[in-house]
Amino acid sequence: MATPHACSELLDTFPRLVRSKRALLGHMRIAPVSALGAVAAQGPVRVSEVAETLGLDLSTVSRQVSHLRQEGLVEAAPDAADGRSQRLSVTAAGLEVLRAERRRVVDRLGERLTAWDDAEVDQLIGLLERLTHDLTAPSPEHLMTARPTATPARTA
Repeated sequence: MATPHACSELLDTFPRLVRSKRALLGHMRIAPVSALGAVAAQGPVRVSEVAETLGLDLSTVSRQVSHLRQEGLVEAAPDAADGRSQRLSVTAAGLEVLRAERRRVVDRLGERLTAWDDAEVDQLIGLLERLTHDLTAPSPEHLMTARPTATPARTA
């Protein structure tokens, strides 16, 4: 089991990881490209689903999607199951933007990781996937408190 000291050290790395990601991505418009990537990954999707995936407010994602639509990177079609809403899909131009940004970021990673070999990168990937899984999995305490409990019947 990880000690409180080790957990504290890990917690201190999170802000540095975020800053590292921003430095790596550089000029890229992170938010709109993240929204574009979420639409591409999920296929025809509602704006609310994109917001949930990104962990952002619906109004924020709606503005991003509106901008992506204006640029011709995303298109909307009526939702067959619910005529009041629309499903978003990435256009060919949107896919090209995603491909170009990915190539650019992969190239930058390669430039920054010249002292790393593939085995080290694979090890880091495995540890990060394990960390992500463990941080997002429901805790045993959460599972116990999330179970529905019977409420006593009221007597008149």
